[in-house]
Amino acid sequence: MMKHTTRLIILYFAGAGLVGHLMLFTLYIAKPEIVKKGYTLATDKIKKHIPFLSQLSGHHILVEKTLEEEIAENFPTWSFINNPELPLLGIQINDQLYSSLKEAAQALKDGDTLIIGEGLYQEPLVIKANNITVIGNGHVILESTEAEGKGAIITKGSNTRIVNIECRNIQVRDKNGSCVRHEGINLTLQNVYFHNSEQGLLTGSKPGIVEINDSRFEQLGKNGQAHGVYIGGGQLKINNSLFIAAKSEGHEIKSRAELTQINNSIIASFSSLDSRLIDIPDGGVLEIKNSVLEQGPTSENGDMIGYALEKSRHSINKIQLINNIFILERNAGNTLLHQKNSLTDTDIRNNIIIASQQPELSGFNLFFKTREEAGLEPYPLLPQKISTKE
Repeated sequence: MMKHTTRLIILYFAGAGLVGHLMLFTLYIAKPEIVKKGYTLATDKIKKHIPFLSQLSGHHILVEKTLEEEIAENFPTWSFINNPELPLLGIQINDQLYSSLKEAAQALKDGDTLIIGEGLYQEPLVIKANNITVIGNGHVILESTEAEGKGAIITKGSNTRIVNIECRNIQVRDKNGSCVRHEGINLTLQNVYFHNSEQGLLTGSKPGIVEINDSRFEQLGKNGQAHGVYIGGGQLKINNSLFIAAKSEGHEIKSRAELTQINNSIIASFSSLDSRLIDIPDGGVLEIKNSVLEQGPTSENGDMIGYALEKSRHSINKIQLINNIFILERNAGNTLLHQKNSLTDTDIRNNIIIASQQPELSGFNLFFKTREEAGLEPYPLLPQKISTKE
């Protein structure tokens, strides 16, 4: 009786194993990306809980400093602007003083310039008029405030420009509190410093053209749903800016725009618990040039860049990665570019890539296994300047 029962048990598990393998094989043939994703997730979880295995898979980064120390070692404190031709104190529109941001916002007419003098403001700003410029003069901080359950600054009009504003500690009930919630058409951010909030910038699905210049986004994100920057559509153009250490599994940049351009910028996670550096979930045109991208040892996601992993809804789909430095040093493994459709038109060249495993990329690129081989300083130091030759 015992032998018969033992045979039945062996036959059962053998049959179950065969059926399971057949099902897995069938799924791989039909949906290989699902199997690959599952394998990557399982491998990452194992390596995360058994650090020794991470060391076997490649160069292992030992984190010896706090995240704040890593950031401070690479970048000076944010530089605000003092314009001697503008009033340093008070809130003004056309030489008219106002007692609060709310009062000033209600007085704004199309084409006005709102000047915010130096100080700490714990009240939100809702902009409804068109062609408005908001200028902070001196060290202007918006802190721990929100309007409409959305964010510190809400833009509802067209062609808004925001200059020289620091924003921090923004939280809302929906856990996507933003320094700027853009609901209008066309937005320019110039020399802003958004940090330690649930989200830096969040837009609707038709934001027009969003430009970010000479700005800094740092330690932003919430529960993988809020990010440093989240663009719902339109176009995103970034130049000479920093996107540093997203937190709580947020992306440094998430863009559903038809065109996402990033030039002369640094996007780095260091030892933060971020997700992808750049997520382009709907496809479109992605251009990254003359920039430094570093995915650090503790990032939660193995992808440095994700492309069209949710859907492909744009008529033109193209990837250009030219003249960048990519540093992939996640201890549990890295993928430089994870794209759903391998047939997407790509132009990937003149990049320096530091990774323990050489990625499969078209075009001429220089590959090094370690920073030392590439002549770069050790972690967490980043190269600050690269050539602009294409």
